[in-house]
Amino acid sequence: MKTLYILEILGAALLIVAAGGVLRWLWQYVWLPRGWCRPNLAERYGTGSWVLITGASDGLGKAFAQHFAEHGFNLLLVSRTQEKLSRLKKELKGVEVRTLCADLSDSSQETYSRIAGAAREIDLSIVVNCVGATVHRRYADVSTDTIRRLLAINVSTTSLITDATLPMLLSHAESTGHRSALINVGSIVGRFYWPGTQLYGACKAFIDHLTVPLAFEYKRQLDVLSFRPTVMATAMAAGTEPAAITIPPQTAARVALAQLGHCVTSHGHWRHGLLAAFFSTLPTGWRNRIFLSTALEMGEVEMEKEQSA
Repeated sequence: MKTLYILEILGAALLIVAAGGVLRWLWQYVWLPRGWCRPNLAERYGTGSWVLITGASDGLGKAFAQHFAEHGFNLLLVSRTQEKLSRLKKELKGVEVRTLCADLSDSSQETYSRIAGAAREIDLSIVVNCVGATVHRRYADVSTDTIRRLLAINVSTTSLITDATLPMLLSHAESTGHRSALINVGSIVGRFYWPGTQLYGACKAFIDHLTVPLAFEYKRQLDVLSFRPTVMATAMAAGTEPAAITIPPQTAARVALAQLGHCVTSHGHWRHGLLAAFFSTLPTGWRNRIFLSTALEMGEVEMEKEQSA
């Protein structure tokens, strides 16, 4: 009888833990995106303060810029294509916008000195490290130059931009009494071992492990979000992704801002959160077969695009 009683208690405890996990998931992926707990971002981080966004001229970076402009933040936009930056600057109304053209695959000191210099001229309250690049191949088919480029864009950029701007974010919090924020964009591929896009996954896992500890190191001054979306309708997408999980970058950015200050890690949209939960239940062998098949299919589309370019 005593053993049965203990088993009943353990079963009840497991049910409570499971129910808590479900409620947490619903709060993060359903409640928060609806805006019921969303703070006024300008009040939280400082009216008239500035946001620095890398990879700002396209896709998710552009979507973040549009949303922050709607909230009244001034913007420092960094990308490698000045024409796109200038076009976006004209689109953003009612806020001050500065642009900086930089190729972030060049990890030289000069590149980051220019960005840090531009950031020191403004009241920087938020940094969004959004730039990224990927390829889908078996590892032996990835060229050495591509490996260097992906490491520079996905790892060095986020690390060095964070290093250069973190003192400014902390200074903003200390001098104004408002909080600061850091959003580092990773990917769901950083959560799982992902055959066919193993290098990108390793880079995004690095970003997650870099970002999350900062939330605890600087919790009194800094809101941190390691944002790990899945597939968005951007130039990086290969065009073979299922429509059921593909979302517009504008939607992804809106959800990220709703979760900022409440969550340290997030997949963003409920579809992506549900997909991650589903993947975590699959046996590793099944999951790897799915990942590799999908990645190689995307790789074929990428190579066709490269050949036609």
